Amino acid sequence: MQERIRDFALVAGHAWRCYECREALLADPGRMWMGYKLSEEERNRAHQLSEKSFRTVMDLAEATGLTVRELERAIDHPHARLRHLGVSRRDTSRTEYFTINR
Repeated sequence: MQERIRDFALVAGHAWRCYECREALLADPGRMWMGYKLSEEERNRAHQLSEKSFRTVMDLAEATGLTVRELERAIDHPHARLRHLGVSRRDTSRTEYFTINR
């Protein structure tokens, strides 16, 4: 059984892959982690992220407090590859709508 990937790693992993979401995360972290379970420490670290944090995976690991292995697993995870940050899903009349909170 594979170990669960933390939500914070998924947020960082997607921001590593998606430049648009990275810019939005850096501009307004609180809005972009909506729907993810982050600890107080992870929220504080998200507020401290900058463009320099994304130069290399090692820089991102240092900035987030995650290990390089955690980040690599998150970057390759389908959730990080396919779901943009700040997207919430709601069901209205059996039709699913996706909204981007930007």
